[in-house]
Amino acid sequence: MTTIWLVAVILVLVAAAVGAAAGAALVARRGITADDIDPDRARRILDERLAMGEIDVAEHERVRAALEHREPSGS
Repeated sequence: MTTIWLVAVILVLVAAAVGAAAGAALVARRGITADDIDPDRARRILDERLAMGEIDVAEHERVRAALEHREPSGS
């Protein structure tokens, strides 16, 4: 009975390792970035930093202009 559980645990661990390897290969091949998932994320974070007082208006405008003129990721 113990042997069956041991085999089951090993199979689950092998399946998890194969899934992790496949996911890593997909990310490496496609070069997935946060911008691919949510292209407005950087701008929202910037707006939040301004709202929390972490940066001033001048820094916000400078970084926002840089974000608007950057090349899309993956190009």
